[in-house]
Amino acid sequence: MGTLTLQDRTVEYQWATDVAFDGIRMEVLSDEGDLLFDVSVPDEGPIAINTFGKEVAANLVEAAIEIARRPR
Repeated sequence: MGTLTLQDRTVEYQWATDVAFDGIRMEVLSDEGDLLFDVSVPDEGPIAINTFGKEVAANLVEAAIEIARRPR
């Protein structure tokens, strides 16, 4: 588990695999530990964001994408 630190808050994230997805997902968690959104990083193709219909601050999404683009 890792943390994303922004100017006004810190949130945790974790990496997860899915047998139905060729890649890895970065799950960003709410303060309560629930899944806030995920960043899907496929083996090939573009990164995608799933907010599950929730409003998420753009700076939080940007920070997550920055980490998702880093080599693991």
